[in-house]
Amino acid sequence: MSAIRGLAHRPQNVPTVLLQGRVSPETRLEVRAAAAASGVSIAYYLEALVAQLVAEQGCLPLVTSPREKAEELPIPAA
Repeated sequence: MSAIRGLAHRPQNVPTVLLQGRVSPETRLEVRAAAAASGVSIAYYLEALVAQLVAEQGCLPLVTSPREKAEELPIPAA
């Protein structure tokens, strides 16, 4: 059952696991708004979004790292 009244929820006894991550406040607001417009919880929205991406592309897309890779120093092998 959804924690918020009126939102869609999963069937009873469907196994789930916790997925956590920190995002910017702006990203959270965008996801919350999209989930509300869809009439589902944020968790369900994110799960459906991942499923849609996998169905369309066969896998999740790769993203660039927020940090540049450190340059390796040219140290000769010992």
